[in-house]
Amino acid sequence: MDTVEIINQNLREKLSAEHVEIIDESHLHRGHKAAGGGGHYSVKVVSSQFENLNVMDRVRLVHKALDQEMTGTPKLIHALQVKTFDTAEWNQ
Repeated sequence: MDTVEIINQNLREKLSAEHVEIIDESHLHRGHKAAGGGGHYSVKVVSSQFENLNVMDRVRLVHKALDQEMTGTPKLIHALQVKTFDTAEWNQ
């Protein structure tokens, strides 16, 4: 399973995400030595768990769901751009 599939699976399972979009932007950062082998990703996540949470708490939930991929060995994610929506926001 590649990293995009792992991210998708974790967000759907751990956050009950209704919609997930993932863009692998790693190719834009080739040669970035600080990456430590991890890729650069941009994600949009829609989950009812984000309801009544501020932006930082939503981002914390996403980071917690992907903690192993961001801090484990091997490190799969070096950089993560996050946009979150609760169900009502997404449907607007």
